[in-house]
Amino acid sequence: MDSNIFQTVYQSLEKSTNTISRSVAERERLETRIKSGRYTQQVIQQELTPQLEALKKQIAADSEKAIRDAKTLVEKYRADAEKLNNLDPAELTDDIKLFQTGIPLLPRDIQAILERNVGNRTMTQLALRYAQDHGITVDSKFTIAGDEAQQTANALDQILQYYGKWIDRPNAPAVLRRFFTVE
Repeated sequence: MDSNIFQTVYQSLEKSTNTISRSVAERERLETRIKSGRYTQQVIQQELTPQLEALKKQIAADSEKAIRDAKTLVEKYRADAEKLNNLDPAELTDDIKLFQTGIPLLPRDIQAILERNVGNRTMTQLALRYAQDHGITVDSKFTIAGDEAQQTANALDQILQYYGKWIDRPNAPAVLRRFFTVE
């Protein structure tokens, strides 16, 4: 799993944005030439306008691909994080017996199981599930790491949704840096 997904997505978008920005600058040059009054209507219609339309289509296609590629990175990250939450029988400890005895466990029992199994995703998940199923409140420092990954992926989804509206604008590189707090 990509430990710095924000950096990976940023770098992907930065590369695409730089390419798109060159096309956006060319689009602006063509628009300026069309508005300049130096060209006949025939030249504008037969040469400049077709070039401008082709460039606009290219920018739109490149922008969609850049956002799609970034979304693919986020989805892979999300899927990899979800796989980490699969229970692994090799990680079971003797504490599993406590869940199977039928004896009601107290909050301190769950807390002790969690503390004994720090770093063991399977036992942490099982203890947290038991606590949830039995209405037991546990120390909030014990969470399933996949929850954080899902929050990260959701945050990136939001950024991509907003940035998709800016990627084809002249100030896109600055907006990208602002969204990812890179200066």
